[in-house]
Amino acid sequence: MRFAETETVELKEKLNDNFIKVVNSFLNTINGVVYIGLKDDGEIVGVSDTDKTMREIADIVTTQILPNPQELIEIGTEYIDGKSVIEVRVNKGKALYYIKKYGRSATGCYIRVGSTSRSMTEEQIEERYVKTLSIPKKSMKEESSPRDDLTFLQFKMLLSFKNVHYSEDAFEQNFNLRTSKGNYNYIAFLISDQNDTSIKVVRFNGVDKSEFISRKEFESGCIFKQMDDALEYSLNVLNIIQTNIIGSERVDTPYFDSEAFREAWYNAVCHNLWVDHTPPAIYGYDNRIEIISHGLLTNGMTKEDFYNGVSKPVNDELAKIFIQMHYMEQSGRGVPTVVKKYGKGVYHFGTSFIQCILPYHIIDKNKQEKLLGGDSKVADKVADKVADKVADKLNSTQKTILDLIKKNATITIPDIMKKLNMSDFGVRKNIAYLKEIGYIRRVGSNKTGHWEVIE
Repeated sequence: MRFAETETVELKEKLNDNFIKVVNSFLNTINGVVYIGLKDDGEIVGVSDTDKTMREIADIVTTQILPNPQELIEIGTEYIDGKSVIEVRVNKGKALYYIKKYGRSATGCYIRVGSTSRSMTEEQIEERYVKTLSIPKKSMKEESSPRDDLTFLQFKMLLSFKNVHYSEDAFEQNFNLRTSKGNYNYIAFLISDQNDTSIKVVRFNGVDKSEFISRKEFESGCIFKQMDDALEYSLNVLNIIQTNIIGSERVDTPYFDSEAFREAWYNAVCHNLWVDHTPPAIYGYDNRIEIISHGLLTNGMTKEDFYNGVSKPVNDELAKIFIQMHYMEQSGRGVPTVVKKYGKGVYHFGTSFIQCILPYHIIDKNKQEKLLGGDSKVADKVADKVADKVADKLNSTQKTILDLIKKNATITIPDIMKKLNMSDFGVRKNIAYLKEIGYIRRVGSNKTGHWEVIE
């Protein structure tokens, strides 16, 4: 048999979603080749439309894998037994390659093990990234934008909203949007309408990453708009307000301090190693919220300098824009604000990232009983108050849909449309929101499955 799957050979009958994982695993592990138009047993079936398939492969290679591996991959065709077979040759690269959509995670990084492509562990990802990490010699100002057709409508609207005056004639000069060679730089790309960097906010079920509830991605457009949208979503959806009734007083206690979170988030975005093409992220768990910023402290800066708010920006020009737009102060009060409220222990320094972990201030029923002198009946009332407060995040339509699902777990979207006299789009939009913030989930298929309310 001429063709067989091995450590360096992958056979595919047609182009499918698994193709990008195989290419990624070869890039990270070993030189390999993917044949498209062959079954797993080596039988040649061919590709009916080679031109279209090759274009799709080229698109995957150039737009869905980072860093761009185009120079490491060759795409060609062979004519075997009267049938066209596409051959994709992949050379092992020197960097850590990952699927852009998922970033440097177990779902985004693969290695070749025998004749299979397997997800890398978090430890493997970290180890390989550190080995290939090199702080770019170019600053954001000298790193060229990946495209030249940039516009800045969203950014200018934000400037106007924040009452920041700018001159149209000197706009690019004032914000340092050109490299020394005169082309748009990476700062220009990030603040442009064409920016396709994706900032994600992920909510996990439990205290680890084994199961996620929702994944919200803020993509396409000015990085400041994405930053603000991610902040607003985190404060409105993840920061649950607990209503405590102590005696005759009502005390509202949020999961985490909004001001500290805001300062930590702005710092993470400003000082992220953007030229490495990995955005910061927010992860919510049952007991904490985490902010991840990629990169390290600048040369010569100690942890104590960091805690004390000594200002040594990783991205000088971007930091100046943050200050102009009043997101930050030159005094460097962001980190000291977090440290004052939570202590130095919330910051963790990895080998390639800085992590800020804010623990939730959760007041449960047992604590309520202690606070209320062991009165369980009053504690039950407090628990009801908390539930009512959480429910305040839902509008009347969402509350009605949730009630219908509680009464009938197998209710269909057409049934809900009929009961609420609402369009298909309207029902699906509200159900998507309920799923996104963790109120409901779908178990099984759309036809035979059922709804489950998450208590």
